[in-house]
Amino acid sequence: MKKVYIYWVMIMLLGTAACNDDEFLTRVPHDQLTSKLYWRDVNDAESGLVAAYSQLESRSEFWDGWQEGRPVVEYFRSDYALPGPDASNYSHWMSMFNFTYDNAHTFINIIWKTNYKGLNYANQVIDQVGKMSDEQISETDRKRIVGEATFLRAYYHFKLITLYEQIILRDEMITVDNIDKLLSSRQEVWDLILKDFSEAAEMLPENVASKDLGRATKGAALAYLGKAYLHKAGDPTSASGDDFTNAAATFKKIVDAGTYQLEPDYLSIFNGENENNQESIFELQFKSGDATSWNATRLHAFIGDWCIGGWGGIEASISLVNDMKKEGMIANNGLYDNRLYGTLYFKDPFYNDPQTNEMQGYTWDVLVADTYGSADAKDQTAYFRKWLPNYVWNNSYIGLNVVLMRYADVMLMYAEALNETNQPALAIPLINQVRSTHGNMPPTTATTQSEVREQIKHERTMELTLESTRFFDLRRWGMLDQAMQAAGRTNFNAVKHSYLPVPLTEIQANPAVN
Repeated sequence: MKKVYIYWVMIMLLGTAACNDDEFLTRVPHDQLTSKLYWRDVNDAESGLVAAYSQLESRSEFWDGWQEGRPVVEYFRSDYALPGPDASNYSHWMSMFNFTYDNAHTFINIIWKTNYKGLNYANQVIDQVGKMSDEQISETDRKRIVGEATFLRAYYHFKLITLYEQIILRDEMITVDNIDKLLSSRQEVWDLILKDFSEAAEMLPENVASKDLGRATKGAALAYLGKAYLHKAGDPTSASGDDFTNAAATFKKIVDAGTYQLEPDYLSIFNGENENNQESIFELQFKSGDATSWNATRLHAFIGDWCIGGWGGIEASISLVNDMKKEGMIANNGLYDNRLYGTLYFKDPFYNDPQTNEMQGYTWDVLVADTYGSADAKDQTAYFRKWLPNYVWNNSYIGLNVVLMRYADVMLMYAEALNETNQPALAIPLINQVRSTHGNMPPTTATTQSEVREQIKHERTMELTLESTRFFDLRRWGMLDQAMQAAGRTNFNAVKHSYLPVPLTEIQANPAVN
């Protein structure tokens, strides 16, 4: 049974913990828990940690957060994504795609709010568990729980600083004295993120028991620490000359530890058939409802087209298909890079072979003709395959996990860091290992630093499409304007749209924010 992190009663309880109860009540019933009386033992500490995990990826706000907000904000702004037929029903989806949103946009507010809720819960755990006595909690449990909370504080700050141009650094519990706070500099935020991920890596275990899957580990902290260095290197406000060196040194620790391995079955990473596998470093746990809990998702319905039983929320551009085909049919099994078929559905002999029925049990032509009236109706259309179960039809709320960090990403980021520190010869074997294991592809022909740089960009497209990396990679590479113009996204302006604005709700509620 998967570890379930959403316990609404506990969240409701801890959501009031930032306030000083004595300022609002003259008497406190001694048979009721308050923030001062709550932190009594390891069970209380664990429950507080559950609340800190509960806000990951805005999952506590199912529709406007996890189900629609995050995909629209992170997928729609990619140059390779297009709105599906259902998207035209929602003006707030289309304004995000067309870059016509403003700071009153509901998703901009929800994602900001949920990440700050997560920060508040994490800070409570760090502060309160750190104060618990040895009689209340063992040193081992204290170190682990504070380590997980420290990781989460870094994670929430990292999400915010990569989404929003300016944020408020929150490294302590909110009180009436600090609730109104100025926007922080990006350098200040990066400094805390790097510090927190680094300290979390020292406190966290390398592995967790099967009952604790989904918890942060040493490998997760190191992976995000290295990723933070890469993103900082691409941030003109904060980059320093040693960012790539630090990233390479961090990723080397993960590779040398040998804890993770590439998963040979690429498709199984995304279809729910092989969850928490040897490649998974940090994975968002979902679970279909039963008598004990309900923690499911319908992300597959948002992604899946009408022809396979989805809602038709998003499509892939033909330029993505062409980019993923550009090396030709040179895979060792005579096909294109096999990651193409693990990422997309599109008109191709691979999906029109009645012997294999690769596309949700039917051929492409049968499904398209049945839904759109002609087998040729969607020749210039492609659909995403990632995060879909093997059958979308009649699948309502399901428990398909979403991997947030995996070893292939670490290997490609490590290769990038090595290449940017003038070590392309060390980067190439890492690229080739990913190509061979997941793509069934021959070694790259790239040799020079510039060639390897371009190969890494291609590999990240092949490997990580629809994993919330594309927009952010383009930005740190300084390629957003170029990519958006090529995609016909003419409303995009890098100065205005590289980051989201501070939400109007924060400006109205916080007088310290101008």
